Amino acid sequence: MDRMKTFGIYALCVILFFIFSNVMINIAIKASYAPIDTYTTLKEGIDIGINESRATYVNGYVGGVIKNAGETINKAYIKIDLYSNRDVRLGTKYVEINNLQNQESRDFRMGFKFTDVEYAKIELVDKVEENATQDSFISDNLGGIALLTAVTFLIFFG
Repeated sequence: MDRMKTFGIYALCVILFFIFSNVMINIAIKASYAPIDTYTTLKEGIDIGINESRATYVNGYVGGVIKNAGETINKAYIKIDLYSNRDVRLGTKYVEINNLQNQESRDFRMGFKFTDVEYAKIELVDKVEENATQDSFISDNLGGIALLTAVTFLIFFG
């Protein structure tokens, strides 16, 4: 019985350490992101509010809310251009907006992997450019899967 109690205490310690280390890692990662400037070009009746725009040296994210105060938007794109401190465009990302009714708002968030991003320009456009650099951005769908795979690998092989 004492052996099971000791094993339970060890298991509890490992679980608590795992939770503590994940919380501390998340705090450290969030602290390493610095704010970047964002500039929006608005169309009449459309409001794009930026809640967060942060970047490290190698990656970052931009998130916000788009609100429609005019006619229904059937299909449009939020275009984000990322620039370096020398005003060199590093890449462009598009987020599709479908069926945004009058007085409706939607959240959006875009992750990117570019080095030394200084600021972002955001606007609403009707179509995607042919030479957009979509492949350099982090897919929102793969972020959680990659993290889960890495944690699973470390648990079993670490």
